[in-house]
Amino acid sequence: MTHATANRGRARLLAVALGLILALLAAEGLLRLAGPGDGVCYRLDPELLHDAVPGGRRTQLMPSSLGTRRVEVAFNALGLRGPLPREGGPRVLLLGDSLVLAGNTSEPETLRARLEAQLEGVQVLNAGRESYGPDQSLLWLRRHGAALRPDAVVLVLCAHNDFGDLIRNRLFEVGRDGDAERARTALAPQLVERFGRRRGSRSALLRWLSGLGAEVSVEDAPDPERLLVAWLEASRAQVADALTGPPVVVDLEQDTYDADLALDPNGASAAHKRALMTAVLRTLRADLEALGVPALAAVVPSAVDANPSYPVRPVAGTWPELVPNGPELSLLRCADAAGWAVVDLTGPLEALGSKAFELGLDFHWSAAGQDAAAAVLAPRVAGLLGG
Repeated sequence: MTHATANRGRARLLAVALGLILALLAAEGLLRLAGPGDGVCYRLDPELLHDAVPGGRRTQLMPSSLGTRRVEVAFNALGLRGPLPREGGPRVLLLGDSLVLAGNTSEPETLRARLEAQLEGVQVLNAGRESYGPDQSLLWLRRHGAALRPDAVVLVLCAHNDFGDLIRNRLFEVGRDGDAERARTALAPQLVERFGRRRGSRSALLRWLSGLGAEVSVEDAPDPERLLVAWLEASRAQVADALTGPPVVVDLEQDTYDADLALDPNGASAAHKRALMTAVLRTLRADLEALGVPALAAVVPSAVDANPSYPVRPVAGTWPELVPNGPELSLLRCADAAGWAVVDLTGPLEALGSKAFELGLDFHWSAAGQDAAAAVLAPRVAGLLGG
């Protein structure tokens, strides 16, 4: 091989290597702009505890009867899921937790999109946040509500864990007059550290490649009675700690079924939860009245009670104090006592049976459940708007 031939060979190898590097850089840039994001959609917030990252994106992997499905979840520049608000026409703002965000459902199948499709000329905004309680929705509305200028608000209440969220969040206490009083809440150092570790330096390309073959299976249920006992003990312990311990938040994501409201409805923890929920809902309603915004509360039952195929369901013979649908009945009473117009979604979801919810231990409603809820809520929302 001549010297000139060797130089040409090295030049070709260099060109190929350079082309590969440029292609990888281009792929990395494209995925950072339009790919599934880094999976970090939330940041800690000293007032709200946590809030969405504007522009945050992730791919949610969900099990289905046909295998793993991939759901793209994206927050827009205002931290809302779905389209940005447009000028003109009435606006309806949805407040709530992961049921409203619906990270298990493609955006066109969410409650937001289905409700908007049934309300001609009305734009519906999705301010749902995973793991939010009504207390955080209250504080979020105080920060952002005036700028969004909603003509009506729908507060979606989750009977599965909204009572416990108020306890775990430590944001409010029951005042002497029965209203909610702001607590001096602090975030635990280990919680701050855990959130800080989530935004890693791994490239978007490597994240995309690692997700190509990922599969998710339905979560298996442990012994149902042991899980119910664990849920009940956790419910009681969280209330006891909230009443006696410092107002420090140690976790924002480990939500459990509010078993005390079903299995021990006359106990101290259930009574405290109902009092705090009523106080928070009364304060939230007063804030909306001050803004001059009509509102209604939609109560979504827990899959434990409304999904006939849910793997964990209490049996009356085992739990003598059992009140079937106890959490949603408590939510209905609290919302009514706080002066809310209430829509009970138990009937429409129970009519769908297991089709209204996700598989296994997942308590979130499915696309079919959200569509059924939209059909019930649409005429009520139209009434709020004067239609």
